[in-house]
Order: sequence, then structure tokens, then C-alpha cells
Amino acid sequence: MKKRIATAVVAGVLMTVILAGCGKSADNAQANNSLFEQVSESGSEQTENAQSQQAESGSSLYDDFKAGNAKAKYTGAGDRTSYLETSLCLEKGKSYTMGEIISALEGSTDYKKASDTTYTMIDCGSDGIPEMLTETFFDPEFTLYMIIKDIDGELVICFDQDAWSRSDLQVEADGKISSGGSGGAAIHIVDYAFVDAKGDYKFFYGCEETLTLYNDIYLYDKTDYQVLPVDGLDVDHIGIRDYYFEADYEQRTHYYEYFMINDNYEDVTTDADYEDSNPVKQKFNECGVKAYTHADIEALLNARAADIGYNR
Repeated sequence: MKKRIATAVVAGVLMTVILAGCGKSADNAQANNSLFEQVSESGSEQTENAQSQQAESGSSLYDDFKAGNAKAKYTGAGDRTSYLETSLCLEKGKSYTMGEIISALEGSTDYKKASDTTYTMIDCGSDGIPEMLTETFFDPEFTLYMIIKDIDGELVICFDQDAWSRSDLQVEADGKISSGGSGGAAIHIVDYAFVDAKGDYKFFYGCEETLTLYNDIYLYDKTDYQVLPVDGLDVDHIGIRDYYFEADYEQRTHYYEYFMINDNYEDVTTDADYEDSNPVKQKFNECGVKAYTHADIEALLNARAADIGYNR
């Protein structure tokens, strides 16, 4: 609201400057410009003060949470856990201390906390208002990550996900999240998401990459699929990337891109490889699945990023 008020005042001053320019002296115009600068600075200061007050309030809550004297509400939004499944031991809409969350996980899984939780302040959406990132390590190899935000004086868990030796996870200072793993030497998976300034978790996209096609490939459309046979193909020099924009695998629409690789697994695809004469393109056509070019995929990713506010 303060931003809107400041904007309205500045707009009024701008109109005054425009009117003053008709037949008024340069001194009057200069005076109006000075007034414009004063109002602009005042509006900026009001916004910064509001952000500072909210940051200080949140900081106090975060300190209380670290000390075990405050609780964070579990909503299930942004829950991407696989082994440390918070949804099985935490109740939606109920608030918990960090100790209660750990105890609940220890009681519902075979894993035990192995070290103290670490707390890092981040800035989701880069709006100057801090959020808290927590990391808790459990034996034998799992780490639980959570992003907690002060929303109107209440701490809320905006995101939680676990990672382990074959599934890495990184949370950047602006709330961007990347996680990846492998299904063997030839299959690699990576997902991108973020928590925005409002505390909303948004899944950007995921990609499963398969290098070399030793077996027939299942091309999915949600839970349905078509089989792409690999007989007659130079399987050692072909890769397929499967892109999707839904976190829930049963709801995914899949966008497939094939590419050519050399003996060092480097992408050596050319425009000619997307022509209808390409044997991989023909296999896609035979099973009725569209093969997207890399340029097609980039256009889809850019449109998706713009739609959800992800800064690529």
C-alpha cells in the first residue's frame, strides 16, 4: 500500500512539472524537479522502512524457531520428500518445532538424526525480505532441506525435500532449487523449481536424459506410453531427453528431444539430424510421438519461465 501511495504522489508531482513548463521560468521547473526528487526519495525510504520492519519481525521469529521456542506450519505445499516423508508423519495445517519434526520423522522411518540442524538466511525472490533454509542430516545418508517463511507473523514451511548420495539438491540464495540424480551411468535426471517472494513453491521443469539406447524406449504421455523400438539404430551414438513441467509424474505431459553424441558422449547434433530422413525421426513418427528440436524445447522453456516468473 505504501508503494502505491508513493507512486500516486509522484504522479501528481509529474503533472505539476508538466503544467509548470508552460510559460514558467527555468527556476520554477528546477524547483519542481527538486520536489520530484524529494518525493521519490521519500517513497523509496517508506518502502525500505517497511521491508526493514518486516525483516526484523521475521528475524525474531526465525531466532525463536532456531531456539526451539517457535513453530512452523506444515501445509504439504512444496513437499518433494521421498524417503524422509513428512506427509506421513506431519499433519497439514499443524505447526511444529524443529525438534518435533525430527522426532516425528524418527518415529515413522528407520532414520535417526545424525547432526545438529544448520540454519541459513536466504532471500526468495530477491525482495529484501529474508527466509530461512534448514538442513538436517539423518543416518545413514539422508539430508532434509526446508525453506521456512514468516507469512503475516506465522512461520510456514514452503518447501521440503530430501537428498542422499545418488540424489543431490541445491538451494540458491534467491530461492531457486535444483535437484538431480542418476538411474545408472546412462540415465540422468534433473528438476528445477523455486520459492518466490510470496513463499509459493513453483516447479519449473524436469528433464530425464538417456545416453545410448540399449533397449526399446518407453515414451510416456501421463500414464500412457508408446514403445520406440531401437532395432536398426546406431544406439551407441543417440540420446533422448524427456522434458516435463509437472512435479507429479502421473500428470506429466512429456516433450521428447533426441540428439546425436560422439564416442565421448558430447552432443554433436546438427540441423540435418532433425530432417524426416533421419532414422531416429522416422522411429518417432512410426510410433506417433512428436520429436521436438532443441529450438522447440528452448521456446517451451522460455514460455514456461515467463508464465511462472522464473528468471532463467
